[in-house]
Amino acid sequence: MKVSYKWLKEYVDFDYTPEELAEKLTLAGLEVDGIEYKGREIQDIVVGQIKEKVSHENADKLSVCKVDVGQDEELQIVCGAKNMDVGDKVPVALVGTTMPNGMKIKKAKLRGVTSFGMMCSTNELELPDDGVDGLFILPEKVNVGNKLVDELGIDDIVIELDLTPNFAHSLSMIGVAREVSAITGNELKLPTAEVTEIEEEINDWVKIEVEDNELCPRYAGRVITGVEVKDSPLWLKKRLEAAGVRPINNIVDVTNFILMELGQPLHAFDYSKLEGNKVVVRTAKAGEKLITLDDEERNLTEDMLVIADAKKAVCIAGVMGGANSEVTDETTTIFLESANFNPVSVRKTSKKLGIHSDASHRFERGVDINIVELALDRAAQLIAELSGGQVIKGKQDIYPVPFEERVIKVRPRRVSKLLGAEFAKVRIKTLLEKLHFEVEDMGDVLAVKVPAFRVDVEQEIDLVEEIARLYGYDKIEATQPSGDITQGKKTWKQKVEDKTRELLASLGLLEVHNYSFINPDFFNKINLPEDSSLRKTVQLSNPIGYEYSVMRTSLLPGILENVSFNINRNAENVALFELGKVFIPVDNKELPLEKIQLTGAAMNKYLRDPWNLNAPGFFYLKGILEEYFDVLGVNNVEFITGEHPTLHPGRTAQVKIKGEVVGYLGELHPDVQENYKLEERVTIFELEFSSIIDNATFDREYVSLPKYPASTRDIALLVEEKLNSKDIKDIIIKLGKDILESVELFDLYQGEQVPEGYKSLAYSLIYRRADRTLTDKEVNEVQAKIEEELYNKLGAKIRE
Repeated sequence: MKVSYKWLKEYVDFDYTPEELAEKLTLAGLEVDGIEYKGREIQDIVVGQIKEKVSHENADKLSVCKVDVGQDEELQIVCGAKNMDVGDKVPVALVGTTMPNGMKIKKAKLRGVTSFGMMCSTNELELPDDGVDGLFILPEKVNVGNKLVDELGIDDIVIELDLTPNFAHSLSMIGVAREVSAITGNELKLPTAEVTEIEEEINDWVKIEVEDNELCPRYAGRVITGVEVKDSPLWLKKRLEAAGVRPINNIVDVTNFILMELGQPLHAFDYSKLEGNKVVVRTAKAGEKLITLDDEERNLTEDMLVIADAKKAVCIAGVMGGANSEVTDETTTIFLESANFNPVSVRKTSKKLGIHSDASHRFERGVDINIVELALDRAAQLIAELSGGQVIKGKQDIYPVPFEERVIKVRPRRVSKLLGAEFAKVRIKTLLEKLHFEVEDMGDVLAVKVPAFRVDVEQEIDLVEEIARLYGYDKIEATQPSGDITQGKKTWKQKVEDKTRELLASLGLLEVHNYSFINPDFFNKINLPEDSSLRKTVQLSNPIGYEYSVMRTSLLPGILENVSFNINRNAENVALFELGKVFIPVDNKELPLEKIQLTGAAMNKYLRDPWNLNAPGFFYLKGILEEYFDVLGVNNVEFITGEHPTLHPGRTAQVKIKGEVVGYLGELHPDVQENYKLEERVTIFELEFSSIIDNATFDREYVSLPKYPASTRDIALLVEEKLNSKDIKDIIIKLGKDILESVELFDLYQGEQVPEGYKSLAYSLIYRRADRTLTDKEVNEVQAKIEEELYNKLGAKIRE
């Protein structure tokens, strides 16, 4: 935001130098990026008057002029321009003057005639283009011999502000003037509008219809006829250029002037191009297109708000006008729009179309809905004055639900506590009233009415910030913290999370972090049934895009995208895990249930045992989980055959802790593998982390090393393919009684040497007693009972 120092003084009185003003604004929260001094490059240009003009005797295209510049003698200047006459006043660069482009004016001979200076055009002075091919002809009222910058008032200072989104109310000269008024305590001088109207009624010219008052809470318009579109006067061009806006013509320049002055975007339509004498505010139709003022064809969607006539869209509301209603040199009647549009709607439309305009920049942040009428009338007044037009009587103003000021209660004691300094009610009231809030004393609290231009103020803490910044953060003295100091420590949940990350990383898995926002189409990719509760999601009201439009109910879509991404870039040995939140909607509750899940995914190529490349990855990842549970002290963990829509039938296990299902482990379903274009099989796990937190313990019971030797036996069993290893281990443990120390599955085989429908499982059994050495007879007896029971109960045959 560029602020003209001179222009600002029209709205509020102050005596600060530009540097002092910049410091005051910065301390009040309006950060100043820099100060630019306009007109310095042409400080030495003076006003001259042509007293004599004759043709150059040696050059047909040159003239020799006598020019009065307020000195004792007139200067002889040779000039090639054709647009000047005797008596005209023009800018003159005297000998020794340095021009804005760096050229130094010297006495020179042109075709034998000496020239003692240079008469200048606007381009040579780097002033706003006057549209004339030739010298800059000055107004008659300027005084000969005086400095040009003084006579035209073009020596200005521009302060550039870097405004944060909460300073949307300062995106105008009036907005900055309000801040200066609050800082100085001087009165704010708001501009007024006195519109002279002709007798014809606006209702005979146009009818405005607003179809969606939520997207457009206010829409007003006027008609101005008999306008002449032409160049703007110099004062208007200077104002716009100081604000960083390029002058175009008198009509467009007035709308931009009001934008910079009041912060209200306006738009002027060529009335003759509006069909049916109607202006309709509606959403775009399916397949509707519009060529905007930048000559780009825009594909509109049905959620975009447009301004239309009886047949077609003519403007994208709050973003950019259409070329089909543009004001041109042939325009004689205009329809002038002043409106307020929904910030979220404008932001979405602007983002989708890739357009960022001065209008959308302000509408996205929020515009004062009560400034609409003043902006419309002031613009109509200026357009009539600068174009010779006549304003049709009346205006149409669709404003069904007038703005109701928000009332916020402020507690003085709370203000003092938050800011660390004593703020009495009287001081708080004075500070807020300087910022144009209405304040009523209600005893222990102050009731503060928030004006329409402060869309950023929503709660008490916002007003505390206003109090602090106007009072001055630099004036609040530093104080020592009070109260008891306690040593911080991590919660049990945080400790388990840290241990999880450390442990899984040590076991070879890399951690990933994905967005909590996902594409709802991912549920199809992971094979979720249509009636799955996980398809019920929290919808974002203002998503970045469709691909981030819902909150995730599972970590699987994100981690599978990570696996696919890496594989597509030839990173084939992929093993990942994510510890993160999922969001489950709860009926009759505003906020969802936030649950923590632990999910992992790895390619089977990565998971194969390096000593046995034919070993399935499923069991390797199962071993990683077993090690994880063991280190966390989670006991009574079981892996039971189960089903999951994302996982392969027959290669899926439920994970249970103390009999409760807490997750799943298994290979991806072939359909899911195809959806993610994964050629190598992938094994995944998904666990409810809350169950792990509840069952984990870091307490350890240490026992002394055994005194007596162990006796080891291996047993290889031929069993049906569907049989669970757990069933076998349960029988072994039951019959092993007190002398069985451990039992481990160390081999799984299915192949040519095993009948179809069967598998071979090999276990290592370790026997030991704590009080003496076991005899072979004791061990063999127990081993025999185990083999017999396995055959009788499970049909397991011993493989020799």
